[in-house]
Order: sequence, then structure tokens, then C-alpha cells
Amino acid sequence: MRLILMAVLCASVLTGCKKDDSKAGALNVTIGYSGFTRGCVTVTATDADNAGNTNSLAVAIPGKTPGTVSVAVYRKKDWGRVLSVTTQLHEVDCSGPVVGDPQEMKAQVPEEGTQDVSFTVRAIDGDGDGYFSSADAEGVVSGTDCDDRESAVNPKATEVCNGRDDNCTLGESDAVDKKVWFVDADGDTYGSSQVEACTRPAGAADRGGDCNDGDGQVRPDRAEFRCDDKDDNCNGMNDEDFDVGDDCKDELKCSGKVACASTPSQTSCARLPTENPVAWYVDGDGDGSKGQDVGLGCESPVEGGVLQPEDCDESSVYVRPGLPELCDRLDNNCSNAVDEGCGTLAWTTQAGVGGTVDVTAIALYDEGRKAWLVGEDKLVHFDSTTGETTSFTRPSCKGNWKAVWASASGRVFAVGDAGRMTTRGPDTSDQECFTPTAPGSNNQTTLYGITGIEQIKDPTVYVVSSQGKTFKWVEPYNQLSRDLTEFGTVPANLRAVASGGSEDTLLAVGGDGTAKAVAYRYDTASSSWQPDLQGGAFDGQLRGVHVTDGRFAYAAGENGLVLKRSGGVWTSLPTVFESNGTTKAGIRDVLAFSEKGIYVATSEGRILFYDGSTWTTAYPGGTSLSSLDGPKPTRIVAGGAGGTLVSFTAPAPPVP
Repeated sequence: MRLILMAVLCASVLTGCKKDDSKAGALNVTIGYSGFTRGCVTVTATDADNAGNTNSLAVAIPGKTPGTVSVAVYRKKDWGRVLSVTTQLHEVDCSGPVVGDPQEMKAQVPEEGTQDVSFTVRAIDGDGDGYFSSADAEGVVSGTDCDDRESAVNPKATEVCNGRDDNCTLGESDAVDKKVWFVDADGDTYGSSQVEACTRPAGAADRGGDCNDGDGQVRPDRAEFRCDDKDDNCNGMNDEDFDVGDDCKDELKCSGKVACASTPSQTSCARLPTENPVAWYVDGDGDGSKGQDVGLGCESPVEGGVLQPEDCDESSVYVRPGLPELCDRLDNNCSNAVDEGCGTLAWTTQAGVGGTVDVTAIALYDEGRKAWLVGEDKLVHFDSTTGETTSFTRPSCKGNWKAVWASASGRVFAVGDAGRMTTRGPDTSDQECFTPTAPGSNNQTTLYGITGIEQIKDPTVYVVSSQGKTFKWVEPYNQLSRDLTEFGTVPANLRAVASGGSEDTLLAVGGDGTAKAVAYRYDTASSSWQPDLQGGAFDGQLRGVHVTDGRFAYAAGENGLVLKRSGGVWTSLPTVFESNGTTKAGIRDVLAFSEKGIYVATSEGRILFYDGSTWTTAYPGGTSLSSLDGPKPTRIVAGGAGGTLVSFTAPAPPVP
């Protein structure tokens, strides 16, 4: 607070003062001080009648406290006798800062002698630096020293970064050794605009160079991580790590330039305007003629592609330009006509082959000239070239056989009820069969399906069952713990199995608990059966399956259901009906040579043919059929009730 100075007038005589007309009398101004040893008091005398008459004198504090200083004030000749006397306190010295309010007193200069005028002032300079404490206290002049305990702190000190206000002005904001900081708006530890301060301000970083302080992912110390035509690492370049503008090929092998994609971290190949993808074709069925569309491209998507299709049916090795036209219901030579000049294609029927026991399954070999027939306690070898049949009736050859498969050498494998299996060669001199039981099977285990894959020596055989169990049988077939093993189990009633000649093309089909069609594909990578068709998409248990190659497979069963598998997707073909045109047929087997050449045999005894658009009757029937086989479209045989065989052998085509 402001100090109130007390002025006291008293009469005294100045010793040593010279008396004359102009200076006959004087004011003896005395200033009593305490609390400081350095400073100055300015004494000013002003003519009360004429403010323009004024004079001042600065008096230094003598260096001890408490103490007094005195000044004799004489009136000038042309001044009035009443003077206004003021005092003003300074810190440090007479050129130092003015502190406190000026003190004023009016006094009349006597004609002779002196008139005393007294002032008293108190200020605190605890550290002796000449600057007074700025603390407010009653009766004490408040100075400019913000820390009167430390002589190094005063208004004339140099401000440095030391955690205090050295010069009592703006804290450390005017320090001469402030550090440079950088405003970090996005919090990525890099800033942009500079700010000076002794300590890190809130939201500031100790390093700069951030070229986008609104994005925390953009900063100097990182790689260019986005392709977005922006500088992510503040090096003055955009997208330098993404090869933008370099030559490239897109997914269709068309030339282009690397460009940023819609996903910021990725690039794409922007196709050049001059590049136009076209369709390419390869030989998918292996018949030497290219016709399978493998997609668009500026170059062939696969090796050996051609621009013009050569083959009219890439699902069949029996159809391509240049082949002779045969009488087999296929357009063998791609002439857009089928069986030119062949006339009606006839089927022959033989009853009681190998006895009147029903044929439940048939397997052909030797180009279809020879066959194995099986049924209940029926295992018969049939040579169509001679009409000779050989029945194997030893107990080791008997069983309620449900399925049969024959190797190229004529070895037969049959499976049936209670997990029973049998095998033997075609040599009729040995009447015995080798008949084991599938491991883990019981009286309720019916083996419904069998197929084989030819090997260098003897084939490997695969079997499926009603309980979803599958089995693998390898040569020499008689060391059961090693040769006959379980091959996995699936939750389905499996009725048939087939392959395209390799284990990775194995397909097993049947029905689930609600008689919906199911299929399983064997995955060699995981050595397990994987669901290939499930979820009740098709109504009807599948009874037969035929795999033409790794690309195409066909399955058929109850409710007139026929399915095609292409590209890993199952689709249904038109429903097959019985001869009355309304009842859905019970299909017992399927045989395919092309997408436009599919045969099915029905429980009604008919054989129907699908040409890619409609079903037609190939054989009108009469006796229930259960099995269908054929090595090629010119030789097909079906077996059924009463030992019936229905055969088709293509006649020689007419001479052009």
C-alpha cells in the first residue's frame, strides 16, 4: 500500500547559511528514512503563486539506515514567499525508478532564518540490491523488487530460464535463453509453428518439421505409408515408396501405370487407353483342341491360350473339330449336327445273365467288352465278345453285394452288407475270393459305393458306407491292418463314390438325415473329407456319381434329381420324370461323357439321355435298372432285375 509521509514544520536556524537580500530566509527540508541503504530523494520547490517557478534537487541516500538527509531551500528574488515542497523517492540511485507517491507540504520562507520542513519515508530493501520490496505493508513504500530475499532478482537483472522471475516483469517470458518449441496440434511429437519458452508449453513438441499438423499419422520419421498424392513423411515428395507412374500389368495382364488405389495403403495398375482385354481359350478337356474360355486378358491368363475357340465342347474328349463323326449321340466333329446318317441307335437286352438274381451293380473293363456283375450272393464275370459267363459261388465269394469296381487288368472289387468286401482276379481257374470285413464295421454297416484309382502296379480302392465311414484299400490287399484302413467319417448316408483319376478329385455323395442331397470332396492338403454340397439345397438322396475330370462331375438320385458340378459349384439339371410325365423318377445311376452327353438309369427301367437342354428316352425300359457303366459313349451297359443287361454298342458310322 502507499506510504503516507508526515511533514512537520519547525523553526530552527541553519548554521553556516549566508544571509543577503535575495536569500534572507530558507526552508530546512529534512527527510528521515529507514529500511534501505541505497536510493535517492528528489526535493522540488515550487512557487505557490506561480507554478512556473520551480526547482529540484536530487539527494542520494548516504548508505546507512536509519538516517536523514537535509536540503536548504531558498526563495529566489522574484518568487513569492509561500513554496510548495515535494519529495519523491527513487530506488538504487537518483536515476533509478520512481516509487511511492510524491509527498507535498507548503511552507512560508521566513524573512530571516530558517523554517524546518520534515518528511519521513520507509521502504524495505532486504537483499541490499537497491530495489525495494514490492510487498504491500502498512506505512511502507512498495517498490519494484518481486523477491527481496535474493539480490540477483530485481528489475535490472537479466532474465534467464531458472524457474523464477529474475527481472520482476513478465515471469520467464522475456528470458534471454528460452528454448524453441513447436506447436504439436495432432500429438504426434512433431510440431509446426515455433514458440519460445523456458519449459515445454502444453501441446508443444521439442522437434519441428511436421508438414501436416492436423494429421497425427503424418510426421518426418516414418516411411511413406499411404498412396494418396500427399506427403506422409514430410520429405517434400508424395507417394515416393509406391512407384507411382511406373509401368505395370493389371489383373488382366493389360499394360498400365501404377496409380494410387481407393484404399490409401494400396496401389492399382491404371490401364492404358490403348489396352483392350479379349477372351482367351485353352484345351480344358485334353483332347488337343482349345475351346475352354479362361477369361479376358490383354495376354492369355494361362499358358497356351488362343484368341479363337477351336473346340465346340470343352467338357468332352470325344468332341472336337477333326474327329470322325460316330453314332454316339454326340457332335463329335463340331459340325453342329449329331450322328449324321446314323439312324436309330438300338439297345439290346439280355435277361438272366449269370442267373436270374438281380444285378445290383456292374463294372466294365477291356474297352467295355468284359464286365463284372454283382448282386445277392452273385459274383459273375461276363465276356460280351463270346457271351460266356462265369459265376463264382464259393462261400468266400458270396455276399449281398451292393457295388462293384473293376481295374483295367480285370481285378474285381465288390462291397456290400455288414461291411463285407471281396476281391479276385479274372482268372477263372481259381474259384476263391479274398473277403475281409471293413475295420470298425458291424451288421448295420452297408458298403454302398466303391471306386478305384489305377496305380503303376495295382489300383487303390475307396469305399463309402451308410454310416458315413470311408475306407481305403491298397495292394496287395491281404495284409488287412496295413492294406485296409479307415479313410475318414462324415455325418451322412453315403451311397456312391467316384474320382477323375486322382485322390484330389474324389467325390462321395448320398443324403443327410432329412433325405437332402449331400456331397463331400476329399481334400489332400488336410487329408480329410470336406463338405462340398450341404445345407438342404436339393431335395433327394443321391444314388450315383460320375467324375469326368477335375472340372466336371455329375450326381443323380431320388425325386428325379440330377446335379452338375462345375467350377466347384453344384447346379441342378432339368428334373427327370417317369414315363407318365408327372412322377419324379427314382434315378439309380448316372454316366456322363460331356455336358451334352449324360445318361441316367431309373428304377422304372428306362435310360434317358441329356443333350445339354432336354432329356430324351434312349432306352424305353421294362425291367428295373440299378447300375450304369461305360468306358466311352460308343459302349454302355446297364444292369438290373432278373439278371438283365441292357447294352449299347455304337454301329459303324455311314461311309461319307
